[in-house]
Amino acid sequence: MAMGSLAPILSRNGSPISQSSIDTFTSSMQGEVLVKGIADQAAYTAAIARFNRATISEAAFIVFVISDEDVATALKYAREWDLEVVIACGRHSYYGASSTSGGLVIDLRKLKKVEIDVEGMSITAGGGCQAVDLETPLQELGLSIVMGAANDTGIGGLTLGGGSGFLTGQYGLVIDNLLSARVVLADGRVLEASEEKNSDLFWGIRGGGSNFGVVTEFKYRVHRQGDVFFGPMVFTPDKTTSILSLAPRLQEIVESASGKLVIFIAFTRIPPMPTIHPLILVFYDGPESIARSLLSPIYELGPIADKSCMKKYAECTMDSPEILGPETHQFYSTSSVSLPYGWDGELINPFVREMGEFLARWGEVVRPSKIAIEIRSYDVSSAVRPDATALWARGKGSACMLDVQYDGSVGREVMREEVVRLTEGLRGRIDEMGKGGGHANPNFAVGGEGVEKVFGGNLGRLREVKRKYDPEGVFTKWFPIEPALSAP
Repeated sequence: MAMGSLAPILSRNGSPISQSSIDTFTSSMQGEVLVKGIADQAAYTAAIARFNRATISEAAFIVFVISDEDVATALKYAREWDLEVVIACGRHSYYGASSTSGGLVIDLRKLKKVEIDVEGMSITAGGGCQAVDLETPLQELGLSIVMGAANDTGIGGLTLGGGSGFLTGQYGLVIDNLLSARVVLADGRVLEASEEKNSDLFWGIRGGGSNFGVVTEFKYRVHRQGDVFFGPMVFTPDKTTSILSLAPRLQEIVESASGKLVIFIAFTRIPPMPTIHPLILVFYDGPESIARSLLSPIYELGPIADKSCMKKYAECTMDSPEILGPETHQFYSTSSVSLPYGWDGELINPFVREMGEFLARWGEVVRPSKIAIEIRSYDVSSAVRPDATALWARGKGSACMLDVQYDGSVGREVMREEVVRLTEGLRGRIDEMGKGGGHANPNFAVGGEGVEKVFGGNLGRLREVKRKYDPEGVFTKWFPIEPALSAP
């Protein structure tokens, strides 16, 4: 090991952690442990790297667990020395849910075993898998799974936050397709959670995030899958109003397509063009002829570029559309707004205009930034009662995300203020319509929302589950839930 700065590692109460304790801990682990100031610097830097470079923090320990026993040992050590515990799967959080400054990271990336039961139509996957680790082998068997729109996302955070994707309209959310999970609790116990076993824990992890333990294995339902129609279209800026005016009609078309159609409307700068352009990304789980017929109002607007075509399903989640150019800006500041069902251009047009002004003001610093609005059917997922799982946000509205990508030349707080200013204006217009007050979907939340906003009417029961499975509050990074003070 290359020796770096040997400043003492401190617990949260300021007590120095002895070197002998560190040595005992690292030698007791089956997997590798990187210790700040002791580990090879290149290896340490790679271990704390995150999708959003703005959220990189210097952990005291990064533990690459390879078994449930490793997880239990790491949790015991963190409790003994009062270290913040975070869990890293895909490391794809926008706001740093898998990062800690001075704490302990339980990194699951080594837990990637995947088993497919074709006869039972299920897949079992290690807690460190990314969606690609499931989608690729399933594709070879003509199968698919409900996951998100980007296959480099870790399955853990996506699942525990609810999870939606291209197949949600047909099969529900990711948690609606979760059959069971193996969970390591803060006290080291390993439990199976399902409808039959520890059903209260199973209820809690389906939308309650990492508040209750470390999930080291997931089992999901899978589905038969054929080729799909997919791709982006780009339009000239003068088509913005026409596209937004189409929104109610597009929602009707989506609702008529039996959950098979998803439309994303985005506004961004397309290289090398300097001005903001509308982009529409379409997904249809079926033949091209039907897709083009359904989407004819879009094609009639005359896209200047059209990359929509038939593809294998797993190809749809691989990367951002090539037409957007390489993602050179790796610092992110985001916010999302839940649009009321039936939203139209009158609501969004001012937001797009303000976004254009923001892009013009900051120039190349924020070049790839975008607004993205989803139009999909939530009939299947909204048919599930909000209290059937921990996920309260099961409405039919559209998610509108402001995704600011910047080059790191300005501070994180500066960009955060810009993002809040832009999205608060949109929220204000929704409130004026009398359609505000919705609850935040955890997967679209960005860290500033309170637990009441995220968990709604399920918060009371979640606090009871927290009291049973994590009474000391070891897991506090992701929308932390306070344990109930007493049993109901």
